[in-house]
Amino acid sequence: MEWNRKNVENLILVTMIITFSGQIYLSPLPSVFRLSMAVAALTVTLIHFQKLPVMLVCGTVAFTIPLFRAFVDYMSISSVGFIQLFWIYAPVAIYYFSYGILFEFLQIRKKLQSPMLFMFSLWFVDSFSNLMELSLRQLLNRTEIGDTILQIIVIGMIRTVLTYFLYNTTLYYIERYDRSLKEKKYRETLLFLSRLRSELFFIRKSIADIEEAMKESYSLYQQLKPGVLKEQALSVTKNIHEIKKDYARVVEGMEKALAGEEDFSIMSVREIFELLKENYISLSTNENLDIRFVFQCRNNLITSEYYPLVSILNNLIVNALEAIDQEGSIVVKAFQEKEYYHFQVIDNGKGVDPKDLDLLFLPGYSTKYNEVTGKMSTGIGLSHVKEIVENHFSGTIQVDTLHQGKWTRFWIQIPVKRILEVAS
Repeated sequence: MEWNRKNVENLILVTMIITFSGQIYLSPLPSVFRLSMAVAALTVTLIHFQKLPVMLVCGTVAFTIPLFRAFVDYMSISSVGFIQLFWIYAPVAIYYFSYGILFEFLQIRKKLQSPMLFMFSLWFVDSFSNLMELSLRQLLNRTEIGDTILQIIVIGMIRTVLTYFLYNTTLYYIERYDRSLKEKKYRETLLFLSRLRSELFFIRKSIADIEEAMKESYSLYQQLKPGVLKEQALSVTKNIHEIKKDYARVVEGMEKALAGEEDFSIMSVREIFELLKENYISLSTNENLDIRFVFQCRNNLITSEYYPLVSILNNLIVNALEAIDQEGSIVVKAFQEKEYYHFQVIDNGKGVDPKDLDLLFLPGYSTKYNEVTGKMSTGIGLSHVKEIVENHFSGTIQVDTLHQGKWTRFWIQIPVKRILEVAS
């Protein structure tokens, strides 16, 4: 056996289990001779801890069991010395030495696949070892055996059956524990891959946004007259292009790591909701926010227009998050009515002042500011949403309040054919 810390710890653990199990016993004779459950514990541990040598375990418990029994009696019987008590229990050592030799000789560990052969072999090992111990006690103490041999054989058979039952019970719980660990690891792996794919999706979306920003910046550069502003526009375009290349390298590396990553050429609304839900639950957890997210998709559609849809929902959910201080709810709904597909983002945050409803979608308008720096928000998010809804999807967006102003609802209506236009 390789002597390492793990094996030493296992040997100590096994010895303690077997030694304490020895206190559960039957006494067929009015003497110190016992038929204890230590044997069942010994058998089970010898099978489960197969890296531990049989004779090492048996030799160790052959010493610790009489020592422990003598200690227990010494603490309760003060009139008898500890050494005397130890020698009274010492003959039990012959049992464990005999048991170890026969267990090794009959190769009990290899008979587990044949239950009947395993139990008969174990019965013989147990009964023979008990007879060896009983013979030694008779020789030392002149004890009358009488019908004890028959009792030993019968009790040995019962203990063998109990040992086999105990072994299968422990095996069941060990396998169940291992299975639960594997399932937990599998779930964690799936969750990790899911999060990684979600991040990959959003990076791809960012690349598409960066591409559009680069085109607009270059178009602006071409329209400007020669001068400082034109040079600055070209510099911005170059910087955006460099950012795009960096993002592309990140995506390429992630795609290599996820060799089986599916192609996001089309996505369903439910898949978009799953990505958003996972992303924002993780975000709220990291920010220590107690926010309940509810995503409801009544009528599922498949579209290739998922980038602009995610951009719309992203902005609205972020807007809802910023409206909630620490605790609240955000409900995202999707459903179809006739030729229109509806998206609703509803939150119970601080709400919108009625006088601001007509100004919400104006570029640069914002009521949000950083409490630390005092800087106002850019006010671009909602105007960006309105532009995508109206110009890209030919839809409409409106905002209202529900439940006496306690909830704010952003309601988007898009022609179904516009969502399905590219996909079909």
